[in-house]
Amino acid sequence: MSKKSAPVSKRLDETELRAELRALRAQIPDQPTLNPIAHVAFNLSRRLESGEITFEDVKELATQLMDSACVHRALLLKEQIGVESEEATRQEFSEFIARQIAGINPDDFEAFKARFSRARNGIVFTAHPTFGLSEALSDRMAEIAIAGTAKGRSIGLPHRPDPDLTLDYEHRRVQSAIHNLRDAYSDLLADFFAAAHSTFGDRVFKADPQLTTFASWVGYDLDGRTDIKWTFSFLVRLKEKQAALADIRERFLAIKDGLGEDSEMVRLVRQVTGKLDLAIAAADSHIEALQKVGKDGFTLAHAANIITRADGHNLTSAEPILSLLDQVLEATDSKTSKIAVASLAGLLRATGLGTSHIHVRVNAVQINNAFRAFVHESWTRDLTERQALSRIVEMIHSVKPETVNFETLDLENATAIRQFALAAQIVKHIDSEAPIRYLIAECESPATMLIALYFAKLFGVSEVVDISPLFETPEALETGPRLIERLLAEKAYREYVTKRGRIAVQTGYSDAGRFIGQIAAGLAHERLHHGLAEVVRKAKLKNVETLIFSTHGESMGRGAHPGPLRRRLRYVFPGESRWRFFRAGLPVKHETSFQGGDGYLFFANRAFSQRALATIIMSGKDPGEGEDPFYTDHNLVLDFQLRLREYQQHLFAHPGYRALLGAFGTNLLFKTGSRPAKRQGDHYSDRGDPARMRAIPNNAILQQFGYVANVVAGLGAAVGSERERFIEMAKQSQRLRPLIEMIARAKQLSSLNAVGANAIIFDAGFWAQRASWGREPHLDGAFKFLAEHLLDDDRAGKIIGLAHFLRLDAIELHGILEEIGVEGGKIPDDHRLELDLLQAIRTALIMRIFILTAQLPRFTPTNEVTHAEIIGRALGLEIPDVIKVVRQAFPRRVDDPHDDDSFQEEASYLPKGIDDYGRIETEILDPMEQAYELVREIGTGISHHWGAFG
Repeated sequence: MSKKSAPVSKRLDETELRAELRALRAQIPDQPTLNPIAHVAFNLSRRLESGEITFEDVKELATQLMDSACVHRALLLKEQIGVESEEATRQEFSEFIARQIAGINPDDFEAFKARFSRARNGIVFTAHPTFGLSEALSDRMAEIAIAGTAKGRSIGLPHRPDPDLTLDYEHRRVQSAIHNLRDAYSDLLADFFAAAHSTFGDRVFKADPQLTTFASWVGYDLDGRTDIKWTFSFLVRLKEKQAALADIRERFLAIKDGLGEDSEMVRLVRQVTGKLDLAIAAADSHIEALQKVGKDGFTLAHAANIITRADGHNLTSAEPILSLLDQVLEATDSKTSKIAVASLAGLLRATGLGTSHIHVRVNAVQINNAFRAFVHESWTRDLTERQALSRIVEMIHSVKPETVNFETLDLENATAIRQFALAAQIVKHIDSEAPIRYLIAECESPATMLIALYFAKLFGVSEVVDISPLFETPEALETGPRLIERLLAEKAYREYVTKRGRIAVQTGYSDAGRFIGQIAAGLAHERLHHGLAEVVRKAKLKNVETLIFSTHGESMGRGAHPGPLRRRLRYVFPGESRWRFFRAGLPVKHETSFQGGDGYLFFANRAFSQRALATIIMSGKDPGEGEDPFYTDHNLVLDFQLRLREYQQHLFAHPGYRALLGAFGTNLLFKTGSRPAKRQGDHYSDRGDPARMRAIPNNAILQQFGYVANVVAGLGAAVGSERERFIEMAKQSQRLRPLIEMIARAKQLSSLNAVGANAIIFDAGFWAQRASWGREPHLDGAFKFLAEHLLDDDRAGKIIGLAHFLRLDAIELHGILEEIGVEGGKIPDDHRLELDLLQAIRTALIMRIFILTAQLPRFTPTNEVTHAEIIGRALGLEIPDVIKVVRQAFPRRVDDPHDDDSFQEEASYLPKGIDDYGRIETEILDPMEQAYELVREIGTGISHHWGAFG
């Protein structure tokens, strides 16, 4: 019998497959149950398993689609930042400064100084786990964005993160972004001085402008993690100091030649460089000492003694350098040199002796528990009682400051207290002036804030540390203003914020959006802003600004408007919010976050950083009052908000929502950050509990399943019977329009067919049908096994039920968007079809993993795992664990160090099954591993379409 020839592989054609998807969509009105994505996925699966196409064919097509999505994302990033050229950015910024100055009397220099004496906006870099792109791929995207083209669709890099996502890695990445931001800030300072000089002459160099602030919590955020030791935080702060001093020195040397050669200037230049050299050497010695601890008998005491020695070289204040720079500025006659020196001094004033300011973060539970252990009295059990609050206030008034050293810092076990002790050591030995934000997550009680104030005073840092509650749950957003009002009723807190000159609060979009939907969350944040303005107005505080730090991500599901950056800023801090403070004469500052690797892309180079920074600074201009029906038709707006929130809460509780989140959990995705992953539970029903899931994986899974329900869903229900009235408002309201735009953009990318396709692989009927027709006889056994195994599995039914629930809402949504005149993606464009095709390819690959799972050999149960458990894990895509267990159970002979040729004694017996073990590896485990890696890489490709991870 002749051997059957192998089928010839046929290359997959993207254009044909997109056309097929489009044609299938056109058939849906006549075939309501037709799912184009599932249909294409099934055909790809059948062709792949028959050998008609190869895995390499599938990978080639997937890579082509991912490359295309990456290019599209890069070009969209350019649009979001709004960058054209460095020259255009700087020209626009100079014109903005000129317009701001135009309304000021040239003789009233004090009015000019006052206008720019404080920053109205700020930037905060966080370490959220969105490092889904390797550094090389991030750089490639930035290159494409700057060039405005990819010169073809090929990227030439894998779509995956770097392999070792450590905290050191994240810190290095953020410092790269900060370096670009420092360049941009220096550039815009120079433009500020040049623009203002034409009106105020050399007086402008006495203005000390504060255009913005920038900070980082990478290396200092302890909320939800215990793997960051105080030594790491202190060490990275030392490294930041060393880098900042070296940066100031390098910038000074770059302008030195233009300062002149007279003897006085030469003396001043030598003093500046000499002081910087000594300070850098001191920082180097401190870093070296701390890094040597534990090596060759070198103890913490040895390092501490080096860091604390008083040799006069270590700078803990920027003032000595600033004083010398002021003298240099006075000594030069050149306008160009004066601008350069003033810009350098402005950078140093803005950042202090670090590359940026820093935020430390803990959880309210850590604060409260630390206090209970510290006081060790029964009244601390319930800190919400009025008596407890009174006792805490008494302790604040009677506190006697304590001093700490590195030994007591190392001995302290309570995280919350240790962070205050760390701040004290930073103030003493690194920078005594730069403010430190102390963020408290899940802070919903005034007692927690007052406890923090007590510890700040105890450790002598209350004049440097700004204590900030984080309002992120729906309840906290509603009660936040009352919490601040209650605090301001206490003399100790009023004195504290008056001395600091600010009330600091942090708000969280990601978690709020997870619980009540992103649109409802955004509106809840705005109500918080209005409430804070009223509370502060009533408090009648003088010269105290309200600092609102909006923590949000780069995705729509975590609070980022998909439009230009200026629209994103207005989305999280609307003009009406700033107006509420402005009309009451209250200073307000708004800070916005850029989270992890996705956020750092906005500062990937100097041109990006200039444009982003200029936009942020310009968004802080004085707001003008405008009539917006969104703020006058109170009943309609309130009903809309309440109904939208109710719908999202109902969705949150839907069993299909839980099933969708838990079907694969985060196993569709690469690990994207250093934060230790917490196991949610072995069973998908535990893994999918939305209340236990962090916002980033929650949103990432919604993206991967193809429908960001926490953004898209609920508009129809929220509009209710007031449809005509709402549509008329949407056409007129400047506030409502961006909300509608965000819903529409999310809907353009969302596909309930993708949800259905991802669900079908859990449907026992699908696998039974594949077996029943006998078209793939070599796999009938696998199909039957899967059908039997999935008979009692309820994932498919629940997820399909969710899709039906969401489709009813989508019908209303499309109708409303059409009446408003906003495109909602009812007819998908080519980019959406590329996304659908990626979904189909990945579904086919998951089908392959399921088929291979069904062929896994049985093995003797161990104390750790049974065959049934392995099957369950594989169908949840816990593939690395599955492969590890199976390889241990069936070790491949080629991996054995023994070599037949080295044994001289002959043997006729060969243990049975050894050759089978090799086939398990080559025919099941290797293909499974390859498919799974491509599944995860396609996950990154899908993230490209959404513009961010999670």
